[in-house]
Amino acid sequence: MFKWLFWLGIIAGGILVGGQVIPVYYNNIKIENVFEGTAQNLKNEDPDKITKRMNELFKIQSVDTKVLPPEFFENLTIKTVDGSLQIVSEYHVVLWLLGEPQSVDPDKEYKESDVKPMDKLRIRARLDLD
Repeated sequence: MFKWLFWLGIIAGGILVGGQVIPVYYNNIKIENVFEGTAQNLKNEDPDKITKRMNELFKIQSVDTKVLPPEFFENLTIKTVDGSLQIVSEYHVVLWLLGEPQSVDPDKEYKESDVKPMDKLRIRARLDLD
């Protein structure tokens, strides 16, 4: 009986984590495809037209731009290097696998004694993706 519960817990945990991580990676893959396709097909266009076309392609490819942090659009650079177009953006996504902590703000400084036991587990279950 214990073996079944153990394996059930492992499988359920994998499904929980996969259900939160896979959509983020899938969205990133679609963004990379838009970048690569735009860089190949619009290499002779001006950056404003490229940005407009990329926004159209994000909608066509069903890229969920609402989950992207503002730094994605702030760090978006379009430039021509050695005759080829380069489109680059850097951003950071935080996944709280067990929910955000309630007793402290994880982005600010805090004492370990201020953190409730369940929030300690939530903070350890944080997943940072770049």
